[in-house]
Formats: sequence, C-alpha cells, structure tokens
Amino acid sequence: MKIISHPLVEIMVYEEDSILDKLAVEADLSKLSSKVDGLKRFAEAFYFVRYDFCRLNFIVGERCCTNEFLWAGLARNLYEELGGKNGLSHNQLYRDFLSCVDARPENSLQEPEFARHFNFAWETFCRKAPLAEALSAIAIYEIFDVPDYQLLLRVMKKADVSQLGLRFFQVHAAAEHFGMFEDVVSWLREQEGGESAFNRAKEFVFQTQTEMWRGLIAHLQEQTTDCCV
Repeated sequence: MKIISHPLVEIMVYEEDSILDKLAVEADLSKLSSKVDGLKRFAEAFYFVRYDFCRLNFIVGERCCTNEFLWAGLARNLYEELGGKNGLSHNQLYRDFLSCVDARPENSLQEPEFARHFNFAWETFCRKAPLAEALSAIAIYEIFDVPDYQLLLRVMKKADVSQLGLRFFQVHAAAEHFGMFEDVVSWLREQEGGESAFNRAKEFVFQTQTEMWRGLIAHLQEQTTDCCV
C-alpha cells in the first residue's frame, strides 16, 4: 500500500516493522485470534488502545492556544476521524468491527490493565511534556498507522472477518495522516532544541507502543482458551 514518500516516514515505518517482527506480533495475534473467543477478546481489548486518541488531540490542541499553525494538523486529523467529507467516523467503523465478531457493546467493556497504563502514559505525556514534544508525539504516532494496521488487516483477513468488520483496518492501513503534521513537525525540528525534542517524542512513542503490543498479547494469552474455533 502507498505511504507518504518522506524519508522520516520511511525510517520510522522500517523501525516499527522491525519491532513488530522482533515481538512476533503477527504470528501471536494470528494464533490467538484462531482460538475460541480469541477474535472477540482482541476486539474488546484493542478498543481501549485506539478509542482515546481523539481526546489526546484535544488535549494537545488546547495547549496550542490561538496558534492555528500548531493546531491545524490536529484539526485535520480530527476531521479525518469523523470520516472526512463522506465517510463514516472511525469510531463507527470500530463499532461495526465489534458487532461483526460478536463482541460486547462498547459501553459494557472493561479497560484491561495494559491499556490503562498505555492511556495514562499518553495522557500524562500530552499534558506535561513540552508542547513541541507532545505535538511531535501525536504526529509520530500517526506514522505507525501504516505498519501497524497493515499487520492487523492481514490478521483480520486470516481470521475471516467480514468486509464490514475489515473497513476499520483498511482505512487505517492506507492512512497518510502524517502529511497533516509534516509542515509543523518540520518547523518544530528547525527551532532551537527542536531536534532533541523530536527525538524524545520518538523515544516515548516507540517505548509505549512496544509495551502496548507486549501487554496486548499477554492479556489475550490470559483470556483465550486453547481450543480452536
């Protein structure tokens, strides 16, 4: 699938792909999703990894105050989360996925411990890290859509998820959301201390994402049975 032709994006996609390979995320998720209720457990747990991200955009956006150059990418990102001009919101796409795998409704789900740690780390960073780092972290996380969701799309197809349920993963696997932040990230990196701030944001995102994958897999291993569907 096409991604933005940008050296920074290419480097980070490569690095994230390497981490995914090292952690054997695709193999483990494929195995776990083939177990009784495995796909349902994944859908219910992963909900808490992705549902809070819009709120993080608002948290960082509030810190940008009246500087529309800084918050413009966040606004564009939120517009895309709503489905853009003609699409369904990404929240609705995920609700469709939950329904397709017979998961419980979102208002009855309970946040797993690994997701609670993940979301707390992100909220703390967005509120307390220097603004340049918080904004860079949001932009960097958007780069991860392509490698992460291309992997998840392969897993979901292997698990025979219906087309309705696949749409959430297809949209994100083809996302180019970093382009919404490219101008502000370039500007931030050019400021005094900007490159160091960007690298700290990068370190935070890679660390929390790696911990999330480990936590997700460990959680699913605890929740699923050994019998295959």
